[in-house]
Amino acid sequence: MITAKKRKSTLPALITTILLFGLVAIFILVMLGRASSTSEEEALNAMRESIIRAVVSCYAYEGFYPDGVEYLEEHYKLVINRDRYLIFYDKIGDNLMPNIRVTRRGEW
Repeated sequence: MITAKKRKSTLPALITTILLFGLVAIFILVMLGRASSTSEEEALNAMRESIIRAVVSCYAYEGFYPDGVEYLEEHYKLVINRDRYLIFYDKIGDNLMPNIRVTRRGEW
């Protein structure tokens, strides 16, 4: 007598594969988000450091800290992406380092 073999269900394997694929996709998206955030923070720090270097150069060459970043843009070729960054420049005195804060637009 010939007996029919029972076919194993492929449904559990299919569900496992779909879940595993979903987890890998979520992991990749999370890691890409973190990389983007880190890159943005580095760009923000680079902008602040560029301003500080220009301010210190101005003080070293001219003996005073500039009244604003506009002076640095004009005389020290500092380039600021004003569409992307807000610069808070608080001059305390001619011989005191100003307070400099750089933030992304829309972020306070």
